Amino acid sequence: MEALVMRGMFCTLVLGLLVLFSLAASQTAAQDNAEAGAAVYKTQNCMECHGDEGKGDGFILPMLKVKVQMRDWTDKAAMSGLTDEYLAEIIVKGGEPLGKSDVMLKYDTFNEQQLKDLVAFIRSLAR
Repeated sequence: MEALVMRGMFCTLVLGLLVLFSLAASQTAAQDNAEAGAAVYKTQNCMECHGDEGKGDGFILPMLKVKVQMRDWTDKAAMSGLTDEYLAEIIVKGGEPLGKSDVMLKYDTFNEQQLKDLVAFIRSLAR
C-alpha cells in the first residue's frame, strides 16, 4: 500500500515538473517572437507612424494632411480590449476596411510567423 502511495506521489511530482517546464518553454518562445517582431517593426518602418516605443507619436504624423489619432500600444488597459486576431487583421487589411483611418496601410506580404511575431511585439509594449 505504501509503495502505491509513493508511486502516486512520484507521478504527481513528475507531472507537475513537466507542466512547469512546458510553461517556461512557452514563455521563452513568446519572448523570442516579440524579439523577432521588433525586428519586423523596425525593418517595415512602423515607427514612422507608431513611434519608436509604440506610443503613437511617430515623426511622420505632423507631416500628414489629415489628423490621425494613433493608439498608444503601451496603454495596458486599452490594449487588453484588443484581440490578437484584431491586431493581425488591421495589419494585414489596413485601417479603412475596419472603419479606421486609411493612413494605416495594409501589410499583406507578411508570412504567418512574421505576423504572429509582430503582434507579440506589440503586446510586449503594454507590459
